[in-house]
Formats: sequence, C-alpha cells, structure tokens
Amino acid sequence: MVKAFLFITILFHFVFLTQTRFTLWPEMVVYPYLFNQGFELYTEIINPYTPLLIWGLGSFSQIFGYSPMPFQILTWLIILSIDLLIFRISKNLFKNSSKALLSTAFFAILSIPFYVNGLWFDLVQTPLVLLAFYNFYKYYAKPSEIKALVISSIFLAIAIFIKQQAAWLVIWFGVIILVKERKHSEKLKKISVLILTPAIFLIAFLLLFYLQNNLDGFASWSLLFPIFQAPKMPGYVLLPDHQQLLMLLFLFFIFIPTLFSKIRLITLTALLLTVFAYPRFDYFHLIPSLAILSLSFGELVAIRKSRANIFLLIGLIFLSAATLRYLKSNWTQEVRFFEKNITDTAIILSQKTKQQEKIYIQNGPDQLLPLSGRIPTKPWADEFPWYLELEGQQEKISASLEKEKPEYVVSKPYDTGSIYQLGAYKPSLIKMYIDANYEFKEKISTDLMLLKRK
Repeated sequence: MVKAFLFITILFHFVFLTQTRFTLWPEMVVYPYLFNQGFELYTEIINPYTPLLIWGLGSFSQIFGYSPMPFQILTWLIILSIDLLIFRISKNLFKNSSKALLSTAFFAILSIPFYVNGLWFDLVQTPLVLLAFYNFYKYYAKPSEIKALVISSIFLAIAIFIKQQAAWLVIWFGVIILVKERKHSEKLKKISVLILTPAIFLIAFLLLFYLQNNLDGFASWSLLFPIFQAPKMPGYVLLPDHQQLLMLLFLFFIFIPTLFSKIRLITLTALLLTVFAYPRFDYFHLIPSLAILSLSFGELVAIRKSRANIFLLIGLIFLSAATLRYLKSNWTQEVRFFEKNITDTAIILSQKTKQQEKIYIQNGPDQLLPLSGRIPTKPWADEFPWYLELEGQQEKISASLEKEKPEYVVSKPYDTGSIYQLGAYKPSLIKMYIDANYEFKEKISTDLMLLKRK
C-alpha cells in the first residue's frame, strides 16, 4: 500500500512539474555551450562557480543539444530522485514507511512554490547534500561509524565543486564533532576524516588548472571572488523582501517543536542551509534546506502535543495558500528565458549573420548564442555590474572588441532604473566603444536591434 501511495505522490509531483512553468537559467546552457566551443573556463568564460556542473552539462549538451527539452527532462529526473531519497532516508531514520511518505509528500507539494522546477546549481547539489547529511547523521547517532563519515565527506566534496556554498556543511559538521567528541585526539581524527576528500579535490583541481596555465583564473573566480569580492560588488547583494521573509518564517515555524526533540539536528541543519540563499536571495536557493527539513515532517506529524498541532496547522495553511497562488500564476507557461520570441529571434539572427562571424550581445539575452549557433568575443561575461565593475574587466572586453572586431552587435535598449539595476546597468567603457564603432542596421525583435560595424 505504501509503495502505491509513493508512486501516486511522485506521479502527482511529476504532473505538476510538467504543467507549471519551467525555468532554464541561461547560464545552464550558455556556459556549457561556450565551453564546448573551446572557451576556457574562468579566463574566457567569466564563471564564479566551481567547475563540475559546467563540465557535466558540457558533456550532456554534446549528446542532447541546447534546446530546452533535454534540460527539462534532466531537471525532472533530479527532482524525482530527491523525492525518492527523502522517502528512503526518512524511512531509514525513523523506521516507518508512513512517516517517510508524509515527508515525501511535504517536499513534493512545498517545493513547487519554492521554484524547484528549474535548473540551477543548488538543485543539482540537493541529492548530494541529502546523502552527505544522512551519512553524517549515522555517524552522529553512532560515533564509531567512521565509514559513514568518510562517505559523507565524499558527497560533500562533490557538492562543493558543483557550488562552493556546500562548504558551509563542512564547517557545520566540524562544529558538531567538536561539541560531540570528548577526547581531543578523537576531535582531530574525525575532523581530519571529514575534510579529507574536499581537501583532495581542492589539491587535484589546483594542480589541474596549474597544468592548464589557468590557476590564477580558477583561484580568482571560484575561490577569491565569491568569498571576498562578490558581496562588496554593486548590485550583487539581494536580500529577501517582506513576503519572502514571511514565507521562510512560516516554513520553519512548523518545525519549532522538533527543536525540543531528538531530531533537532535535522531542523538546525536545514536552518544553516538557508545561507545558500545569501547573498542573492531567491526561493530556488532554498531547495537543499527544504529537502533536509522535509526528512522530519513525518516524525513531526507524529508528535502528539497540542502545541505541535497548532504550529503545524497555522504553518500549513499559510504555505498551502502560497502553493495555490503559485500554481494559479504559473500554470502551463512557456519555458522561462526560452520563450517563443527568443527562439524566433535566434532563427532570425542565424539568418542575418554568418556562422563564422562573432557577435557581441549588449544588454540582451545571451541564450541567443547557443540557440543561433553563434559565438561571442573572448572573454565573455554576462553584463552584470558585479562582474564588469571589477577593476580591469571592462578594459579586457573593450580590447577584445577592438582586436576581434565582431561584425554585429545584438543590442537591447537600456531600461530606466538605478545605476546598477539589471537591464539598466550601462558598462561605460563597453557602451562607449559600441556607440563609437557600430550603427543601427535593423530590428530583429520588438526590443532587440542588430547593430553593424561602421
């Protein structure tokens, strides 16, 4: 009976995924496309993330291409694997299939308004985060389980080199070891086991990029930039608004009773994982946190206390309303960032330009590159202020425009807004160069112009 309900839950989740708006973030297609075209990570593709996902998507897109559907299917498989992992891990932790089913259903329903239906680094990390936590929890319950700690370390290492923020889990687990272990020698031993695989990965990547003469690029963009530079860059920090903060508070409000039970580690870990949403807050960054939190939902329901029921009822009413509101506004929408007008424009661009001609996209959709089969000048960077306001970055791109002299520029008029607002931000040196060297040729969509070199 439980297997039948599990199948229904996963089927229900899959139907909602296929019928609600899918977000294919442009970087998930543009990064692997440029990488497959011979662009070098970090020096020729400005990418502030560790490389594993880009390499993986590069291989994936070589087989399946750059249209949205293969990326949708890949994303849905990842999401459904998270459902199955939540069921399996919850069942193993609490020895109860019904509780595990409730936990799975909670994630399946609540992940929808948390924008789970989109491909991004945090989603890909989530199965690894779940497996890392589960194995650490086994060690936590039985400190002699060194093997579980080793396995947790391996999953952590892979997650970190998909996106750096998973390193917070290493710190968190290390703090728990320091508190839990009494002997100083045991503390050192267990922490050494925990950091062993991430350290090996780091050394291997440093050596690899050193041999590729790209160590400075890898260290600058994937290690130094996210930690020391990005939070200070203009326009980069994006904090939650009042509605988002309320949504987050109600989510954790439900689980307050677990803080007074033996499963508090699950809730505390999920709370820590909300740092994945800093410094640019959005719901989809919280998917790892929601997945961990969901593990204990079945156990929470089983807590037979009136205060627990009150917390649960109030929180679920609010979150259910958020789910319904999301479904109403996102039912059967086009793929975000790959709408018909974008694909139509890509066809026009491929007809108006020659394949060997390089183009530059000014303030426009970079997904036109893989869709039209065109390539930009090197180095390539999104026109984001937190990249282009770095010292020397605009000079490099302006110099490449002068050196490579692309025949065409696809330009979108700048919006009216604050100086560092996306769409309104004008990189001064690049804009000055384009204004001086290109002229209007024709419109290729309602808001995109094709400029030709003078």
